[in-house]
Amino acid sequence: MSTTPRSLTVDESLLRRMANDATVYSLTRPLAIVMWVALAGAFVLSILNLNARIAAGPDEVGLAAWMPPVILGLAVYAIVLTVSSARRAVRAAMPPETVVWVSLGEDVLQMGSGRRRSDIRYSTFQSMRAGKDAVLFKLRDASAATAIPRALLTDDDILTLRAKIS
Repeated sequence: MSTTPRSLTVDESLLRRMANDATVYSLTRPLAIVMWVALAGAFVLSILNLNARIAAGPDEVGLAAWMPPVILGLAVYAIVLTVSSARRAVRAAMPPETVVWVSLGEDVLQMGSGRRRSDIRYSTFQSMRAGKDAVLFKLRDASAATAIPRALLTDDDILTLRAKIS
């Protein structure tokens, strides 16, 4: 367990990679999966409806021809909004050229970015996901999550965090 703070300077590349990890996290949450299943179901239903209308005659297609592209557009729009939101959130927490640090205490995770410092009890976190470039912590009783650069934590730190958060 690391009691000595480890730090790094955030750059644009790290922000992009952390935002990608946050995007994957957001798009694979249970509610997002429900959305993907609903969109897939609507897409299949719209294709079946379109095929039935085409079989009835080319003049019967009408608005049914627009439904598959509209549904695919909604899926793309959801991805674009999620990527944009993740980038904005990571950039707000850690602007480029900011020194970010983290230290694991016995009962708290200490982290800082610029002049900000947070001491967060492990019990505050509901779950943790270690991505390639970011470690994401889901806060208990909230839809919010917080992220720190993966490079600040060793594999042993990750195991320690998983044990303390579960």
